[in-house]
Formats: sequence, structure tokens, C-alpha cells
Amino acid sequence: MDKVRFGVLGAGRGAGIARAMKYAPSAELVALCDMNEERLRQVVAATGVTQTYARYEDLLASDVNAVIVASPMPLHVEHSVQALKAGKHVLSEVTAATEMEQCWELLETVKSTGLKYMLAENYNYQRPWSIVVGMVEAGVFGDLYYGEADQIQEFKGGFHHPDSGYNWRTSELALRQGHQYITHNLGPLYQVFKERIKTVVCLGSGQRHLEWAKADSTCVVLLETETGRLLRIRLDFFSDRPNNFTYLGIQGVNAAYEAPRGPQDEHKIYVHGRTERGAWENLWEYQDYLPEVWKAMPAEAVNDGYDGGSSIMVEDFARSIIDDTRPPIDVVDALNITAPGLLSEVSRARGGKPVDVPNFTG
Repeated sequence: MDKVRFGVLGAGRGAGIARAMKYAPSAELVALCDMNEERLRQVVAATGVTQTYARYEDLLASDVNAVIVASPMPLHVEHSVQALKAGKHVLSEVTAATEMEQCWELLETVKSTGLKYMLAENYNYQRPWSIVVGMVEAGVFGDLYYGEADQIQEFKGGFHHPDSGYNWRTSELALRQGHQYITHNLGPLYQVFKERIKTVVCLGSGQRHLEWAKADSTCVVLLETETGRLLRIRLDFFSDRPNNFTYLGIQGVNAAYEAPRGPQDEHKIYVHGRTERGAWENLWEYQDYLPEVWKAMPAEAVNDGYDGGSSIMVEDFARSIIDDTRPPIDVVDALNITAPGLLSEVSRARGGKPVDVPNFTG
């Protein structure tokens, strides 16, 4: 196989990945599936794809090798399992699951089919973060012991009163406590810490904005890794303030990194023995650590608004299929960064008591 033939389920969220696929040399976009004809028409116009379907079953019966699952979040496991059982590899949008029972169903299906599954966590593929990852892998940070992230994104207008009808964002993000959308924050941290979360603690502020919402206006999730490293993540979809939903920070024995906290801020790095004591350097001074695949990428390929590399993500997944290698964010990784968010809801309901995270490799 020289190229993996992809079909995309969901022409809304899937549109960005569909457009990026032309920059992934091992991938070919051949089909789109969506019940919304207007969305299909727009993506067809942007990509030139002519093979379209209104029914998911018809896409699965086609000659695609792999499916990009970009349907609403509560349907990710259902649609991923359907694709795997139909003999298709799966690249799934985030999060991997919305209930703990789904985590085990997904894991068993991937194991039983022997097919490739990868979580499409695009925050792992941001260009500035890729510099940081390169520095971590080169040993610049030394031993990592603390990481943090923020998902601060005022989104009250995107939530609808439950009496007005079903809306998945309302159901999953406004009517549940804890951090149900945690993979954007935990995914990159897990990428560099390289160990699973052992314990979750979640505390919240209470709901201060929408009287019908159950989610806290702000909640904080504390995570302990298997070897005792500490991670801190804040979620806030309600506060009236500037957004800050791509913030990441890590601390090692020899270096520290902080992403911008606002439009006037910059990516900052401190390297002990090089950076002036008490000062920061600009991360872009360390671009030599950027992977070669980024340096060769045309500017127009950076298409998703997060200085991200969706085409690199698709290429990584396609190569894992062609070369029969482990995807960068395989099913165990996907569950390791999804389950802590689901279990943060349990901790919050218990007044912040620690909750153990299952070991999906055991």
C-alpha cells in the first residue's frame, strides 16, 4: 500500500482535517459522509472530493481503508467501533469516550480487530509545542516533575437551556461537572511526561453564571502520575474574560516553559546555565529543536488556527498503517488522557476526594 484511502465522517469538525490531507503524502482523501448536504457541498468545493455519502453504513461499505471519525463527541466510540468491526482503521476526533464503560468497549474492539486506532489530538501537533517536545527529548529539561494547562474559553453562548432541545455540548460540558474535554490539556503533557495518570482530584467554584447549568464556572483538576509527578489543569467555559485555551507549562530540573497567557504574551523558556537568571528567553530562539517535518511544511499547510500540524498528524497515522507500527496516540494513550477527565467528575461529586484511574495496559 502506497497511500491510505481515507473517508471522513462529519463534514463540520472533519473539514479541517480533510483540507489538510493534501499535505500528507501517504494519505488520500476519497470520501466524505454527512447528513447535512450544505456542509458536504462546502467541503467538496474545498477538497475536490466527489465520493459522498449521507449514510455512515454506506461509507463503511466503500473502498476506504480508514475512517476519520469527526462526529459529535458522544458518538465517537459508537462510530469508531462500527468502523473497526467493518475492517477500517480509525483516526478519531477528541475525546476518545464520554463514559468509562465506553473506554473498555473501545479498548476491547481495537484488540479484537487488530486494526489501528489513533486519537486525533491536534494540541500535540502545535508548532511551538513541537519545539518544546524536541527540547524534552534532547534532555534540555532534565527530569520533569510538574506540568500545567488551562482551558479558559468563554462559551456561554454555545450552551442552550436543556428545555430547548438536545445539544451535545450542553449535555457534556454544561450539565456535567469535572473536565469532560480534558484531552486538549492532558494530551500534550502526557506526550512529554510519558506515564499514565494514577490519581485524579477535582474541585470546583460552583456555577456562577447560568442558573440551570451543573458544571462549575471554574474547576481545577490535580493529577498524580504513576511515579509521583504533579499536573494541574483548569477548565472554565463560563467566565467573562479573554480566552486562554492553549496554555501549557512544564517544569524540569534544568528548564521551564510557559506558553502565552494572552495576546500580548509570548512563548517563554528558561534554561539553567544559559538563560539570564531571573529572566525568560523567547522560545523561538530554540527553533533548531523543531522537527524537520515542520521545517519543510509550506505555510499554507498550517490551517487550523492553532499554529498546528493536522497534516503531520494524518501522515503519522497513515504511516503507522502502511508500516504496521504503533500510532503516536494509540488506543491506550487515548484512554490514558480521556479517562482522567471522566473520573474528575466522580472526584468532584465526592467533594474532591482522590479517585484512582484504571490501568488500561493491565
